[in-house]
Amino acid sequence: MNRDEEAKAYQTARELIATHGDGVAAFLQAKIDEFTTAKDYEQLATWFVIRNAVALTMTSGTTLQ
Repeated sequence: MNRDEEAKAYQTARELIATHGDGVAAFLQAKIDEFTTAKDYEQLATWFVIRNAVALTMTSGTTLQ
């Protein structure tokens, strides 16, 4: 993963946290389940990265308001 992809994942993470709040984990799991069922492994990998970025963002307390 290059720096641009990583930055995009963190930007998406912040947007998802702002949009879904405490429901962000359920939203992410639904996306992961969707792409797992579809066997779309490229999108699945992307959403795993985003999920990790959300987790790191939430534990670090650096969300943007």
